[in-house]
Amino acid sequence: MAADAQGLRVTASTESAAALDRAISDYFGWKGDPVAGLQSAVDNDPGFGLGSSAIASLFLLGGFRGDHPRVTTALGAADRASAGATSREVLHLAAAKALAAGEIANAIRLWESILVDHPTDALALRFAHDGYFCLGQSLSIRDSIARVLPEWDPQGENYGYILGQYAFGLEEAGELRRAEEVAHAAIARNDGDGWAIHAIAHVLETESRQTEGIAFLKAARPAWGQAHALAIHNGWHLALYLIEEERFDEVLADYDQHVAPKLTGDFLLDLVDASALLWRLELAGANVGDRWGPLANQWLTHVDDHVLVFNDLHIALAVSRAGDQLGIERLRRSLDRYARDGRGDNHTITADVGRRLINGVLAFAAGAYARAVELLQPVRYNAVRIGGSHAQRDLITQTLIAAAERAGQLNLTRALLAERFAMRPTERTRQHYVRAGGTAVAHTLR
Repeated sequence: MAADAQGLRVTASTESAAALDRAISDYFGWKGDPVAGLQSAVDNDPGFGLGSSAIASLFLLGGFRGDHPRVTTALGAADRASAGATSREVLHLAAAKALAAGEIANAIRLWESILVDHPTDALALRFAHDGYFCLGQSLSIRDSIARVLPEWDPQGENYGYILGQYAFGLEEAGELRRAEEVAHAAIARNDGDGWAIHAIAHVLETESRQTEGIAFLKAARPAWGQAHALAIHNGWHLALYLIEEERFDEVLADYDQHVAPKLTGDFLLDLVDASALLWRLELAGANVGDRWGPLANQWLTHVDDHVLVFNDLHIALAVSRAGDQLGIERLRRSLDRYARDGRGDNHTITADVGRRLINGVLAFAAGAYARAVELLQPVRYNAVRIGGSHAQRDLITQTLIAAAERAGQLNLTRALLAERFAMRPTERTRQHYVRAGGTAVAHTLR
């Protein structure tokens, strides 16, 4: 029986095991095409069941529905190859099936059970990492890596990638100094580690180190550009710094050069970043022109997916600002059907939190600012459940501040800006606080 780079047995040919190693490296590095590599191996080695279940999980974590033909085909191939599978491979298939059924938490539980006995199972580790991210479980993102890190060989090829994952988990858990230190250690091993660079970008944004962030990401662009699947997202982080400094022309030029041409590629993270970027620009006072239209059109191809309400929220941003009333109604009707017929973890999260957030941004886009406040304010601290990072979900707070101000609720506006300045003491936020009438304490908050 073949083995992977970590010495774990794989029911496959030696060539398939090597393809698995390459796919894992590409997956961790946000480069190459892990699915294509695995599919080629499965085509030549139908008994490579772990390859097929991994394909299914990659598609599902990438935003495919459980009933998508490519998912069901991969699961069927894994089922047919399961007779001689190891117990670890059987658990991988069970996790993929759970994920296809919308049971994200159950899939994570299965991946974590693999890691208890096989702490160097790179697929289980990264799948769990992505699953926790989908549920917004910051501490688990950190702790899942911490539980297995001592078992990994520091001289191993992928050890730097594991450090990069850990750095992001530390940042999301609020351990910013350790996060920055571990991320730099990962980059020292591999300067093209886009996820470790991404972890530092989060630290610098959280600490309002905009000038440093701009210099860091611009200098590192040739490196993080190699991680093509994460390049738009790291560019989004650069845009956050530039927006805070009101350098809107630079952000829009970057959008036109790097983001707009990739929209039809239909990579969901790129679509999320595009929606969030244009929305934040408009909140900051920029004119984004007609850029919403093509983005909304691309998003509407996913209007009935409902894999993650995090994605549905970003659909709402795009269709509402594009002024696409038919698109808005399509989204509302689809969400109504999902509320009635859906199942799984995302269905629960949508009902508890997500639909209210979506209705809030739709109200904001329609100019119903007081209604937007009513919808967003009570659930803002529960928004973590929709997944994503703290930086991504900050859009909700920014929208709430703008809604309160435009609704004439100046006391609430000042309170929210005081809260924001205490955590993110930028000059732009200070000036906004002063404009809202907060002169008495504007200089004593920091």
